[in-house]
Amino acid sequence: MPHIEITEECRALIESAVEPPTGRRLPNGNWVIPVNEATWERLQQARRQGETISDCIIRLMIVTLHKYGLQ
Repeated sequence: MPHIEITEECRALIESAVEPPTGRRLPNGNWVIPVNEATWERLQQARRQGETISDCIIRLMIVTLHKYGLQ
């Protein structure tokens, strides 16, 4: 199972929309969380050149929340 490193802001956005991701906090304030292979592949396909994983997740969540509305 791959692991990704995300920022605290990205983790907070994920938590506000779905549920808190499991993982561990790093000394720099970022988080390392496990993701399944399918999620890893989708993130890699959606990721723009030079974009961090956190930026990609935040962008995708904003688009999704805008498209389907806030709950």
